Amino acid sequence: MKKLIDEIVQIYHHETIGPFPYKDFRQLKYDFTEEFRRNASHELITADFNTYMMFIYGLSSGGIVKKLEDPLERYKTMEWLNKSFFEWFPKYKFLEPYDFSEYEQLHKTWKVIEKLRQKLIELIKLKEIEK
Repeated sequence: MKKLIDEIVQIYHHETIGPFPYKDFRQLKYDFTEEFRRNASHELITADFNTYMMFIYGLSSGGIVKKLEDPLERYKTMEWLNKSFFEWFPKYKFLEPYDFSEYEQLHKTWKVIEKLRQKLIELIKLKEIEK
């Protein structure tokens, strides 16, 4: 388990470097203007994405260690980790089927978040087996 925690922290420290993808979000909003107008006209996807990202980054930077010890905290954390960004914020579901690779910084950030999310889920499952 210690090895997996170290791996998560290493991914966090080495792969999360870079600016928040504001430019890519501006382009995304421009590219999907009609969809945003219909589904999320008064929403700030940058704020929602930042909330999602910070939850996962907070756990990945070491916050998960404290959550692992308490069964209720583990359960609640696992519930949130099992949800994708689109499950956290269903108003953006219209974006889910699209490939974001043309939004370079956003795509890179999203891939790291998903990698960390899967590792955190794996860690909690491992803790559940150990108890």
